[in-house]
Amino acid sequence: MQETYSEPSDENIWKKEWGGELFFSHGTKHSKGVCILINPTIQLQVDCRYSNSSSRIVLITISLNGQKVTLVNIFASNDQANQLQFLQDLNNCIIDKTELTSLNVGGDWNCTLTKKDKMGGAPWKPTTYSNLISTIIELFDLIDMQRIRHPKLRKFTDESKSLRLKYRIDFFLIAKDLTVYIK
Repeated sequence: MQETYSEPSDENIWKKEWGGELFFSHGTKHSKGVCILINPTIQLQVDCRYSNSSSRIVLITISLNGQKVTLVNIFASNDQANQLQFLQDLNNCIIDKTELTSLNVGGDWNCTLTKKDKMGGAPWKPTTYSNLISTIIELFDLIDMQRIRHPKLRKFTDESKSLRLKYRIDFFLIAKDLTVYIK
């Protein structure tokens, strides 16, 4: 049985502190768990909400100014054996529950997509997992907006000072149709 990190009373405290809507997929006290926070000033209607049993995916589809938008926050496993199952779950979730033309998937992918996303250590090389993420990007017509807008930028989201390694493993993939709204 999985011990949940947050009791509903904690959610109420967080909602009160944040002031807007929160959507959770709870992990344990020591791992996993994701959340989507909605700005308290935004008026929206939630059409669909989903969180998976492994506490690694939370999804909402909202109506915002007459347009449906799907937001997905993820926390991928760093265990290679579990990464393929995670991508299968994510893929099924996207197919079953999203508006593909307005899909936003972001979070901790525990993977670098290109050699620009890694500095230090052994040279970067693609993995089965990174190749499958690239396939999802193509299949659902998504883009890595940071890479599109800043192709030479080398910023990182994770670092091991002792190993002198830096990685960009946290990123957002956005439906191409939404690029006109990105500032």
